[in-house]
Amino acid sequence: MPKACGDIQHLRARIRDFDGFDVRKRIPAVVSKLYKAINRNGGVTYIHCTAGMGRAPAVAMAYMFWFQGYKLSDARDLLLSKRSCFPNLDAIKSATADILTGLRKKLVTLKWKDDKCCTVEISGLDIGWGQRIPLELDEEQGFWILKRELLEGRYEYKYIVDGEWTINKHELFTTPNKDDHVNNYVQVLDDDTDSANATLRKSFTGDDPDLTREERLKISRLLEALPEDEE
Repeated sequence: MPKACGDIQHLRARIRDFDGFDVRKRIPAVVSKLYKAINRNGGVTYIHCTAGMGRAPAVAMAYMFWFQGYKLSDARDLLLSKRSCFPNLDAIKSATADILTGLRKKLVTLKWKDDKCCTVEISGLDIGWGQRIPLELDEEQGFWILKRELLEGRYEYKYIVDGEWTINKHELFTTPNKDDHVNNYVQVLDDDTDSANATLRKSFTGDDPDLTREERLKISRLLEALPEDEE
């Protein structure tokens, strides 16, 4: 529920912290709420999350990209010149593609081949790093399996085998990051890589995406039409 304190209105919007997929899924509705608030109050709006480092900057950057005419890289550079932060660019890119090309899912199968362990779980994917999905043991085949429908996009994940976090070296994995962490990842793509939607999604999720005037107009109309859900 919106709360007022004098002439200040407090609006809440829900996005899970440290969860790129939740940012991707929820940021259109949050930016819609921000856009409507800015239009109501003459343009002065303060955005914050727990630390003001991830979710809030991502919302500000998406607003700049979708409504203010910035290229995503220019919005990032301007934002970082004002505040040190780490908004999830990939989530914004994927959300842009979702708005303009629609949402399509594909069934993905992940396996862990070891029938001697007692439990196998996966963290990451579309549930974030704070949650886990258990795999089921196929005793006949001798491996653990997870079948899950995922939206198009790139997902990082890690296996948790008998409580130990690890990667599957038989699946795609990332190069070590600055902290030497390595994750598995899966890329979910349109079956028809030459389709118009696949081409658009590739351009929106590329290195330095930009939007045409028509695409920004389409985004603004879609976000203006979203209902302001109460939280």
